[in-house]
Amino acid sequence: MTRADMMRAGYSPSVRLVEAGACATPIISDRWQGLDTIFEIGKEILIADSTEDVLRYLREIPEAERLAIGDRARALAEHTATHRAAELEKYVVELREGQSDRNV
Repeated sequence: MTRADMMRAGYSPSVRLVEAGACATPIISDRWQGLDTIFEIGKEILIADSTEDVLRYLREIPEAERLAIGDRARALAEHTATHRAAELEKYVVELREGQSDRNV
């Protein structure tokens, strides 16, 4: 899908962003709806509204902070099998509770 297709569908993260995060690559992205549901803006990903923003990030952010941003983007704790299983269990409980509320 192209970016235009993704925008028409609502929003969908670019696989490249997720892959870059998984590799602990510091990410500079343009601004788009839903990005903050995937990454914490300013902590795990940097947003550039202009060429000047990109240049400022590259010139002014120390290497140690760039590496820290990349590390925070990894979010490995949220992508383990254990975490995914716990998340699934939580959704099942929520569904069951919703059904029991309707049966009252």
